[in-house]
Amino acid sequence: MRTLVVSTILILFIGIQLYRGSGAKSIIDGDGAGYYAYLPSVFHHKTTDFTAVFEFEKLHKSLSYDGHYYHRHDSVLINKYFLGTALAISPFYLVATFYSAIFRLPTDGYNILYQLAVAMAAAFYLAIGLLATLKLIRLFGFEKHIALLVIIVLFFGTNLFYYALLHPSHSHVYSFAAISVFLLYSRRFFLYLKIQDLFFAAVSLGFVCLIRPTNVLIVGVLPFIAGSSERFKEGFYLLKEKWWYWLLAIMMVMSVLCIQFIFNLVQTGSLFVWSYKNEGFDFLHSHFFGFLFGFKKGFFIYTPVMLAIVPALILMYRKLRFSFYAILLFLILSVFILSSWWNWFYGDSFGMRAMIDLYPLLAVLLAFTVDRFLKWKPGFLLFILTSLTFICFNLFQTYQYNKGILHRDSMNFAKYSYVFLKSSADYEDVLGSDIEPLFIDPVPVGGFSFFCDMEKPIPDFTENGIIESNNALSGKKVALLNEKFEYSPTLVLGPDRLIETMSPVYVKVKLHYNLQEPILDNRALLVYAATNKKNNVCFYKAFRLLDMPTKTTNTWLESDFGFKVSAWDNDLSQVKVYVWNPSKNKFLLDDIKIEFFLTNDI
Repeated sequence: MRTLVVSTILILFIGIQLYRGSGAKSIIDGDGAGYYAYLPSVFHHKTTDFTAVFEFEKLHKSLSYDGHYYHRHDSVLINKYFLGTALAISPFYLVATFYSAIFRLPTDGYNILYQLAVAMAAAFYLAIGLLATLKLIRLFGFEKHIALLVIIVLFFGTNLFYYALLHPSHSHVYSFAAISVFLLYSRRFFLYLKIQDLFFAAVSLGFVCLIRPTNVLIVGVLPFIAGSSERFKEGFYLLKEKWWYWLLAIMMVMSVLCIQFIFNLVQTGSLFVWSYKNEGFDFLHSHFFGFLFGFKKGFFIYTPVMLAIVPALILMYRKLRFSFYAILLFLILSVFILSSWWNWFYGDSFGMRAMIDLYPLLAVLLAFTVDRFLKWKPGFLLFILTSLTFICFNLFQTYQYNKGILHRDSMNFAKYSYVFLKSSADYEDVLGSDIEPLFIDPVPVGGFSFFCDMEKPIPDFTENGIIESNNALSGKKVALLNEKFEYSPTLVLGPDRLIETMSPVYVKVKLHYNLQEPILDNRALLVYAATNKKNNVCFYKAFRLLDMPTKTTNTWLESDFGFKVSAWDNDLSQVKVYVWNPSKNKFLLDDIKIEFFLTNDI
């Protein structure tokens, strides 16, 4: 069985890399680049300050890159992510460095060998996680074939597939592996009361926290892992009688976590640093039901195979009341906490990626359902049909997300319905973005609120395409965009109008548009562009004007945008905000309001 799992992952790993082609050069991307950044900073730049890595990334990433996972702590640029993921990848990083030196490639941490090394690391930890999960399921008394079927469904039927093979630099597959090992040895401890299992569980828990500190919540599932109140009490009383075992276990957890504390000390002079500056939980405004059922990132919408845990809970309620209450309480508490994070949908992501870390636990619940299905006479056929349906649906949505058909962070029911089961290139990257959330309200910048109603010349605005029209929203004039007028009236802030900021700037834009013809390609963009003193564009962000293609015409509609841009430094010479109409569709604009705010990152 081990050979089957490993060989399947190896074949998929090779197939995915062949599918990527030149795309393999950007495997280390998104949040994953932040988790990974420890390695090039320490091994290549020989420093714990992330400034050198940040500057390197700015040169090689898109103009919208802002290094959101870095911020200043005194005079040092620190990384908000813990170093556990980088530590897990480090052996593969060192091998890539060795071969880069042999083949005379730059040992900067980002050439193609490093990219493939990260992909290989994720595949390696995926194998560990799946094998540990398989053993965990077996320790709950299920047969081998049940355990194998569960991990097949778990891998191919969830977003674990995407984050293990298509976006491997993120932390989730590494958390999945660490938590599966922790649960496996915790289960062994409660079953056999062997102290070495306790110590293995303690070390793995240390790595769980070192990868994602919020995953310390997993200790709350130990009553369920014990399996019964009697077994849980036996383990508790053993540690109570032999308290030094308990003390040693805590020391093992802390010895792993000390790697982060030592890094903090070398980097900043302080052992404890709150790296998630201006981020946190908002427990009074949890998005509990949106987290589970919303079309933005809802867990059961994008991972419907997990609905199979409901029959498992019903079965446990009937036969294993202690396990039922233990797991139900843990799941409710976990979802409540995860959905109370300020960015409750976790930004750019396929499905609810925060739940991947709990998949080893949910696999046990799936095993209860699968076992019950297969004991029912027509159950095997029903299981095969439903599993294949869920797997195919997940892989199809994975393809949609990878191609930009599913929006990376701004789905809703209307958008989901529009692209449901669509795979054509016509549906790629046509959906608009939501307003970017902030944990702390931004501070208005005095004198940086601009309104253009098209009626008369406005300081700082150009007059592109302004005409008189009976269709104006207010007054008598509008801006016309068509084949002749590709750009809207543009807000232009020159060096005499800009101020230097120490923090990123938040931009709010409200505008009204009236389509004169159906827009089915949705290529019109709201653009923010910043130029430096060398007259080079140094920052660029663009957003779809419409949420989705539409046939609605001759109706005034409103669009709101809110987004964060890089700080205005003393090298900045100009900022522009405008609408660009590359497809030359005909529509009108009126009443554009643009405001600038400071974020509280100072």
